Amino acid sequence: MLTKFFMRSLLRNHALWGWGVGFMAVWLFMGAYVFNFDPTGKNMAMYYTAVWFSLIGLISASIVATSVSNSIYYGNSSLAFALRYTKLKPASYVLDLLVGTSMVVAILGTVLLLFSMVVYSTKSKYPIFPAMPVQSILVFFLAGMFMFFISAVLVIFINNHAGLRNITFVAFIPQILSYIFGFSEFGVSMPASVVYVSPFSEIPRLLFQTFYGSAAPLNISNGTGPTLNPYFLLSGLLAWITLLFLLTLILVRRITPRSIEEARQV
Repeated sequence: MLTKFFMRSLLRNHALWGWGVGFMAVWLFMGAYVFNFDPTGKNMAMYYTAVWFSLIGLISASIVATSVSNSIYYGNSSLAFALRYTKLKPASYVLDLLVGTSMVVAILGTVLLLFSMVVYSTKSKYPIFPAMPVQSILVFFLAGMFMFFISAVLVIFINNHAGLRNITFVAFIPQILSYIFGFSEFGVSMPASVVYVSPFSEIPRLLFQTFYGSAAPLNISNGTGPTLNPYFLLSGLLAWITLLFLLTLILVRRITPRSIEEARQV
């Protein structure tokens, strides 16, 4: 029941569509028509498209995380009451919102996948199709799981221990990290040890592989460096999801009711 309600709430959020799809479509368009996209062959066009698709996919998922953060902190008092005086269980609450968030991220990711195909095919004059579209959507689903858990842990921890005065900044932390790690693909490359342990590096590289069809190199922007092991990337992401799931359950059980008016105080 909560899953359907939460999905409907997110999908009817005009700001989420505007920032999570509309603004991301602008970035994809700029990648094709502004940032010197002039491929000499289909393989290069596929590679370039996969790089931009992986970056924008990560950022779009993090925008959903901000919406999830707002939903959690607005409903903190109601949740605390429901957990104490109704049959609602922490696990069922977490799982319902988890599925809803992951489904929405997968839907937004599918839209961006189709948009990437159209825009970059038009610009390159080559037919560009993802090598593994189903796997791309599955990676988006996993990205939605991670983004839900990281936003829930951050918001509930701050709600329980520090109040809501800094909640607006906390809600944007996943987005900030996504921009930092995402755009690092175009600048200074990170060591393989960092890439393998950072979910904000694992997600775009898994998206890259599902679109391009080959494992991502360490320096994804220029195609140099050792090839990354996709099983290590996937294992690292699943490990983060498991750890954050356990932390979320612990924090939800101890959620403290707070007045949302605290968030308006400076």
